[in-house]
Amino acid sequence: MEDKDMRLIDRILKLKIKLFGIEMECVDLMFGMIILTFGLVARLYLYDVVSGDYAGAFADWMREIRQAHANGVLYIGLVPKETDASTFDYNCLPQYLFCFLSLFHGVSDMYLVKTASVVFDFVSAITIFRIVYEMTGNVRKSMIGLGVALAIPTVILNSAAWAQNDSIYTAFVLLSFLSVLKKRDIRTFVYVGLAFCFKQQTIFFFPFLIIMWLKNKVKIRYILLVPALYLAAMVPAAIAGRPWGNLLGIYSNQVAMFSRLSMNYPSIYTIVTSQMTNEYRSYLTSAGMMITVILMGLLAYYTYQKKFRITPEYMLTLVVFTGELITFCLPCMHERYGFIAEIFAFVYGLFGWKRMCIAIGFEALTLVTYTRYLFGSTIAYLYPLTGIMLVLILFVGYDLYQQMQKENA
Repeated sequence: MEDKDMRLIDRILKLKIKLFGIEMECVDLMFGMIILTFGLVARLYLYDVVSGDYAGAFADWMREIRQAHANGVLYIGLVPKETDASTFDYNCLPQYLFCFLSLFHGVSDMYLVKTASVVFDFVSAITIFRIVYEMTGNVRKSMIGLGVALAIPTVILNSAAWAQNDSIYTAFVLLSFLSVLKKRDIRTFVYVGLAFCFKQQTIFFFPFLIIMWLKNKVKIRYILLVPALYLAAMVPAAIAGRPWGNLLGIYSNQVAMFSRLSMNYPSIYTIVTSQMTNEYRSYLTSAGMMITVILMGLLAYYTYQKKFRITPEYMLTLVVFTGELITFCLPCMHERYGFIAEIFAFVYGLFGWKRMCIAIGFEALTLVTYTRYLFGSTIAYLYPLTGIMLVLILFVGYDLYQQMQKENA
């Protein structure tokens, strides 16, 4: 009787189901649902953590929006005709998101802000499932990718504890990468445009797109969709009364806010003393930006001249390498700015245990910097981590080079 019951259970679990055009078994779907549930519960445990960013910025912005609405004023980032500017220094789409969240009453503002980011944690996880399936055609491996994506500690902390929204723009970047794999050029740049409307750190994904264009894998003409979406997102705020000069200067003003060479990220600048004049710091910042551009240019030039077959695995490795190298070489990097590369690193890690060790290494380094900010970790100096970060980046670079040698055209 027990055997018959088990055979019945087996038959049920082996039933075929189609989702996103992917055929899977009932057991796969059940596993996915369980993982999604536990991923949500893990985040809910952190909802009462009050980060400095929330207390010092997001909470004020939500109060500002609610107060404006209570006074019957249309609010989209500033109070039109009443103030010259707003305390809200994010771009327009995040502004609109906060305005939308303010429509909900009876729920803590902090919970609302965190929930918006958590929703995109799940969008990212499902997109990673689709990316892995597109690369392998293997549902089991794709489900593992889904589970890994939901369990990355810094991703959980970023949304559920910090109340930051890095998962939002990263979700669109992941969708853009999926579109590259599927050879859907318009979607590739639409998603990048939406990501850029949320955060300027989307530019860390641009070297990958440029190299893919050089290798004739994407049509660069569609890149005009990025500025088109960027400007279109500003129109409602401009109609509400915000000056175009103010709107167009949002990202440049954000850059000008940061004066330290390293903003708690284990970049090359952790070895540079903080005891220097603003003038010298400005010189190093400008030089560091140019050096980063040169490094990306060298990589693009070498890749263009080299004859080899572009594989999905190579694309994935390239995103990780360029993303990590840029954040390592650019000045004024926050601990959160490696978010794109670190999520892609775990997808990269699904294709070999050595690669997974590298992904875990990146995650461990970033986790140290997160805990320094969120929980007052006792780690006093970051420069020892800089050496480890460089070694990990070189490992990924060597892997990239090896693939270029192996996959001859």
